[in-house]
Amino acid sequence: MNLTKLASVQLVLWNICRQYNQDPETIFRAAQLDPELMYQPGARYPLDKVALLWEEAAERIKDPCFGLAAATNWHPTHFGTLGYALLMSQSLRITLERLLRFHKVLSEARFGKIDEDKDKKTLVFTLTYRDEKPYPQSREDAALAWIMSTLRINFHHNLTPVSVCFSHPRPVCAGKYYEFFQGPITFDAPAAGLALPLKLVDVPLPGANEELAEFNDQAMSRYLATLSDNSWATRVRKLIMENLPSGSITVEKAASKLNVSTRKLQRLLKEEGTTFLSLLNTTRMKLAKEYVQQDNMDLTEIAFLLGFSELSTFSRSFKRWTGQSPIQYRQAA
Repeated sequence: MNLTKLASVQLVLWNICRQYNQDPETIFRAAQLDPELMYQPGARYPLDKVALLWEEAAERIKDPCFGLAAATNWHPTHFGTLGYALLMSQSLRITLERLLRFHKVLSEARFGKIDEDKDKKTLVFTLTYRDEKPYPQSREDAALAWIMSTLRINFHHNLTPVSVCFSHPRPVCAGKYYEFFQGPITFDAPAAGLALPLKLVDVPLPGANEELAEFNDQAMSRYLATLSDNSWATRVRKLIMENLPSGSITVEKAASKLNVSTRKLQRLLKEEGTTFLSLLNTTRMKLAKEYVQQDNMDLTEIAFLLGFSELSTFSRSFKRWTGQSPIQYRQAA
């Protein structure tokens, strides 16, 4: 089974390479990864190639602590819908639970677990990367630095972990770890992870918006449901969902993103018993029904999300699909 990782996540490493005055494109090409894929929504890299990418970066950067730079080189968009959902979570506990629940959006490899230590009064997050051995020091450092950065954005910049553990030996630049995490650190531990005070993990967060977070959760659930299905219809459907708000998805653009000719894509879809237009209409109709049933969503906003330039055009299409206007459908739901 060829496991994959969301390509845009590697924009973090791209930024780190630039911070260290290294040419990121050279490093990506050396790992046989196309940098352009990071800018294509939903595009994924093979996990084994990502491992090579980080090894190549480590060889060129030379700083054994460079993974910690992930804390200042990430943006929510690098992590797709999950990046924003994490920042809208109601508590630190829910932030970590959401990360584990939807981690496959980022990587199909197993990632972590959460446990409560009642005796020490801590919530413990442990990295578990059984699908990715050996797991280089730099990626372990980057994962925990990014998670800690996310938790601090959600809670407060001075959030301090009770403890942090790394499975690798103590590096010569260990001072950077203490400077960033501001808490007790153990190297050569059986597993990597961090522990948070139990008294803080359920405190309501100031930036929480569970309504929007759940909306993003639904989008991620739909994405995960299709992740293992690699049919051409599913791949086109993903592109349609990702590009509908721009209103610019066409069969020609879909073919270009999938690196096939328009004629070949049409033939492949025909072999699977469908067409681009059929996929576009059924995807729009399915999403339209879901969105209209949500009272908090404005109809003009829904029209935009589905790629319609005007509300009137959306309303006519919706009535053709359901026999009811959007308002009638919402009232009957």
